[in-house]
Amino acid sequence: MKMTRFPKKSLFSLVVLSLLAPTFAFAMGSGDKFVDAQTGRTYGIYKPSNTLNLKLHTFQSLLCTAGKEQWVAVSYGTGKKKLDIYETMAGDKCSDPGLSKTLASTTINGARAVVHVYCDPMNAQAFKACGTKDIARVGGFLMFTTKAKKNLKATEIQVQGIGGITYQELIAVAKALK
Repeated sequence: MKMTRFPKKSLFSLVVLSLLAPTFAFAMGSGDKFVDAQTGRTYGIYKPSNTLNLKLHTFQSLLCTAGKEQWVAVSYGTGKKKLDIYETMAGDKCSDPGLSKTLASTTINGARAVVHVYCDPMNAQAFKACGTKDIARVGGFLMFTTKAKKNLKATEIQVQGIGGITYQELIAVAKALK
């Protein structure tokens, strides 16, 4: 019986292709994490067109409680200045933003947004005086619910900033969610 040798060039090509195979599989998605995250969800996923020039740091689809759809947690920036955007199906409570002072609401793209600032409740006088101007100093967030769209349920969105992000910047980011 005659044995046939596998040509070295073909063997090299197979090795290279096997190493690149995971890259090809990854490239089969849209290349846009927000578009990919929308697949399979029944609520809308919104992408910011304004991230205050902060670079994407993390993009996660996280488990909520049993029977709830996964939620999206996106972070921009590293170090001191950070911007976070959390999206869940309206009515699902998948995260807890922590202690904050609730301020007057504002409007984001037709939706009522509740404004929060992370002021220390242990200092009653400072807590009482704390307002939107303090968001840049101590951090804060906007919480609002979008309207349901064709074939998609409403989305609850939290836009949070810390490390010098101002109230006006939070508003700009929230309004740039499409």
